[in-house]
Amino acid sequence: MINNVSTKNFDWFMFPILCIILTVGVFFIWSASSEKFVFRQLIWILMGFTLFFTLLYFDYLSFAHYAYIIYACVLSLLLLLPILGGSVKGSQRWFSVGSFSIQPSEFMKITLVLTLARFLRYRKYGLGLFDIGISLLLTLIPMTLIIKQPDLGTALIMVPILLSILYTAGIRLHHLLIFIGAGLAVSPLLWMFLLKSYQKMRVIGFLWPEKTADWGAGYHRLQSLIAIGSGGFLGAGWGNGTQNQMKFLPERHTDFIFAVIAEEWGFLRACFVLLLYLVFLTCGIGIARNTREPCGRLIVVGLVTMFATQIVVNVCMTLGIAPIVGITLPFVSYGGSSMLTSFVALSIIFNIRMRSKIDLASRRLHEIR
Repeated sequence: MINNVSTKNFDWFMFPILCIILTVGVFFIWSASSEKFVFRQLIWILMGFTLFFTLLYFDYLSFAHYAYIIYACVLSLLLLLPILGGSVKGSQRWFSVGSFSIQPSEFMKITLVLTLARFLRYRKYGLGLFDIGISLLLTLIPMTLIIKQPDLGTALIMVPILLSILYTAGIRLHHLLIFIGAGLAVSPLLWMFLLKSYQKMRVIGFLWPEKTADWGAGYHRLQSLIAIGSGGFLGAGWGNGTQNQMKFLPERHTDFIFAVIAEEWGFLRACFVLLLYLVFLTCGIGIARNTREPCGRLIVVGLVTMFATQIVVNVCMTLGIAPIVGITLPFVSYGGSSMLTSFVALSIIFNIRMRSKIDLASRRLHEIR
């Protein structure tokens, strides 16, 4: 539905911040790879903007209305991946469409946000154990499938998404503490039965870097730290980073692009990029605070948490203060699925802001039930 939307509520402050971040990403993908990847990234960005502006015309409660159906469809794609998906570097995460690849797990993050928001909407008297249990089940099913691909990074993003939505929906503090404690208690099972050997070595390389700092599991972390350290305060200059240009830094146009930024732009301008992200997230939090409709508020909280988790984990793993789990930097790293997912999430956030002054719940509740 396209009614009740006002362009006056379009976030004209957040949108230029996005454009600056996208521009930074394109330039450093060019520096870290080649014109071929830049051309592909520009195509993904064009497709992303098309999705962004198209989705603005649909009432966001329509997305919530079909959340369970979308969840079932994306879950089916995850189930089909072991059969029909292509394998890249030992991971079976993608469906190949011509020269492009689509990663269903990326879209599962948004789907989970919509599904949890749909399930937990309008819980005025707090959440019961049944609500918590169903929310946990809705999260654990796709998490398990994604970890088995293996894609630990994307799976772990779902945990803070779940916690933030439960907190916003009104979970009792003692239930939240029990929930977190239970998660920590079962984490050894995750280590023993779900993590691959190379993922375990990456965790060991983070906790005990002296054991893996040569050419084993600690190689990515070591090269990233060298790149960031060599950038100094002002950087080596765009296209002049040694670790980048000599190709010592792995995955430099995707997971470790922030290390390229730090090496070639230096500490000062890398902090400027982080400041852009901070303003971006602050705008998202402001939208959540100003959204009166409960379902919309939960959706914005979940999507902002998704962005914040990706940014924090990606930057921290390049700095060596978090394990390497393979998470892209939103709107900067190369990748079609990541870019399209980010644009869809951003469009839903803007969508809710443009309708945030309208009480949609009273008009549409009967349609969602």
